[in-house]
Amino acid sequence: MKKFQVVTTMHYQGWEQYGERMVESFGKWWPEDVELHLYAENFTPNKNYKNLVVHNIFDTCNNLRGFISDYDSEYNRGIRNGKRDFKYDAIKFSYKVYAQCHAIKHSTAQRLLFIDADTVTFAKPPMETLESMVGPNQLCAYIGRENSKRLPFSETGFIQYNLEHASVKDFAMEFENIYTSGEVFSLDYQVDCYTFDTARKRTEQKHNIDSNNLNVGFGNKHPFVNTILGTFMDHLKGDNRKQKGKSEKQDFKERVLNQRTQSYWK
Repeated sequence: MKKFQVVTTMHYQGWEQYGERMVESFGKWWPEDVELHLYAENFTPNKNYKNLVVHNIFDTCNNLRGFISDYDSEYNRGIRNGKRDFKYDAIKFSYKVYAQCHAIKHSTAQRLLFIDADTVTFAKPPMETLESMVGPNQLCAYIGRENSKRLPFSETGFIQYNLEHASVKDFAMEFENIYTSGEVFSLDYQVDCYTFDTARKRTEQKHNIDSNNLNVGFGNKHPFVNTILGTFMDHLKGDNRKQKGKSEKQDFKERVLNQRTQSYWK
């Protein structure tokens, strides 16, 4: 049994803009026995890449096509007064959800990492530290933003699931059913960050378990890079960071920036 498996999703435009860089940097820095499972939206990468396993997301995730067929509309893509508000885009972010749930149900690894496609690995991941993120009785590790008024939900660019936990498949069923049943449209927000929190909290309460919030004392501006993840990965979250190709020094808490010794951040 393999310790880790990683999953991500993207469409062809994302592949061209940032996804191929994510895959190449993953192959460069991650251990050879850690597979990256790419759930691709109707495209196949144009060459083979180290550690990469490709799934056609529509062939693999049986309920995704039906969900999109039943609910796809401008409104359900977050269009409000002619502009898109990502907080209400259930359609775009459903791909991430169905891919995660499929991987949770079918992976033979012990831990599953979901990592957004707009990330780049720039150093060797500390595998023992990653393993210690989730205790044996915890469901997952996540980047919470519990005190944020503007974005009152987790940052789901990184999640680590404990696939050995007895309740993890129950979580996956809950998470997916929020979409398949249409319940997502009755929630306060339709972004996957909020539905993840909803499914996680329900599962934790039902089974009297907890999870590990990696964002303790780092604030809500760009918590991904402020956590331990920022010592080996960058998350190009938002259009500005994607255009610049890198997060910025002002994204860090001052005390964290002073601790960043990696050449990537110089």
